[in-house]
Amino acid sequence: MNWIAEDAISLLMFLAPGLVVVGIFRSLTSYPPSSVFNQVVQALIFTIMVQAACGGVVELFERIVGESDASWTTPYPPHLSFPIAVTLAVLLAATYGNDAIHRRLRRLRITRETSFPSEWYSAFHRHQNCYVVLHLVDERFVYGWPVEWPGQPEKGHFRLSEYTWLTRDEVDGALILCHPEQYPYRESILIPVSEVVMVEFMRSLP
Repeated sequence: MNWIAEDAISLLMFLAPGLVVVGIFRSLTSYPPSSVFNQVVQALIFTIMVQAACGGVVELFERIVGESDASWTTPYPPHLSFPIAVTLAVLLAATYGNDAIHRRLRRLRITRETSFPSEWYSAFHRHQNCYVVLHLVDERFVYGWPVEWPGQPEKGHFRLSEYTWLTRDEVDGALILCHPEQYPYRESILIPVSEVVMVEFMRSLP
């Protein structure tokens, strides 16, 4: 059984740069966790990318210096591979978090998809400068500026600043201030997403 343990350790060491990329990318984005198999495949792909980048850096170093350094001749030395892995993870998180690649592909009519994990995330990304009205399960309405919101519609909380409660006008059904003298603007409010049935994005108070 020792050879199995040794092979497992060797595999983890080989995939270490890719696992670093996967771990940092997941911590910086709202993508839901994938299966272990998918994470291993992603780690393998990222490891190959890190190896390729290491090879390019080593070759550039040798050309500049004019000689090879023994500490740089391993497949991917830790002092080189891990900074590259961290840099790659941050660049990927920034690219996917801002829809940079898919936005250009949509302009070229290659795809209509976004890089965001869901339509929920995409909507909040596109309306970052909008107030929201949260329709609650008890048929109440709260209006405010979304300071924080959940990355997924199944769990988490909304934190609204400058919030106030709204009610429907009995004549035309429009949303209006609900007793503004009793509900002035307050600092912030925390509402669980499980209490929200719909979100409206608005530029200003109706």
